[in-house]
Amino acid sequence: MKTIYTKINNIINLTSRLRAVTSNGMITKNRKINKGFTLVELMVATSIFVVIMLASMGSLFTLLDASKTSRALRFAMDNVNFAMESMTRSIRMGTNYYCVLAEDTVNLSNLTDVKDCTSTSPGTLIAFRPQDPTATNKIAYKRSASGTSIERCGEGNVCVPIVSPDVRIDELKFIVNGSTPNDTKQASVYIIMKGSVLVKGIPSSFSIQTLASQRNF
Repeated sequence: MKTIYTKINNIINLTSRLRAVTSNGMITKNRKINKGFTLVELMVATSIFVVIMLASMGSLFTLLDASKTSRALRFAMDNVNFAMESMTRSIRMGTNYYCVLAEDTVNLSNLTDVKDCTSTSPGTLIAFRPQDPTATNKIAYKRSASGTSIERCGEGNVCVPIVSPDVRIDELKFIVNGSTPNDTKQASVYIIMKGSVLVKGIPSSFSIQTLASQRNF
């Protein structure tokens, strides 16, 4: 009986030793798996990450600035194109064209004359009777006295600019043919506009030309 008890006790002790060895082996293995980075490795990795992020942010800011500049230029050119389209549409539907130099004194309220401007002597102001049948006087388009804008003049010779302050008009010319009502020519107005758009202090030049043929007979 004592012998059996001794054998059982030996088996229990052996099992305990095996568990201890297995446990120690797992602990050693886990320590090897959970081994972390050193402080130097963390500092190097962080420095590389910061350098990459700074380079990326610089490129991103450059792209954003270029996008803003392009958008501002597009808005300014849209304003120029709208002014040209509005002027062309009004001229096309008008009658009794009168073309002179903008420096000449023109009274729109009692202007009844018509006048052409040739390519060798183009005008800088064009006046005409608008399509509106209730209008009692002519309207006119010209380059402003300051030489930087386009103005639309109406009743009372009151003139208002039709382009934004960012747009500078350096040249505005009109070539008019067939303004006389009784001639056999279809009246037409050739418009030449040159200037520049100022975006962030940098000028971008433009040149626009178009032909408006009279539609309202």
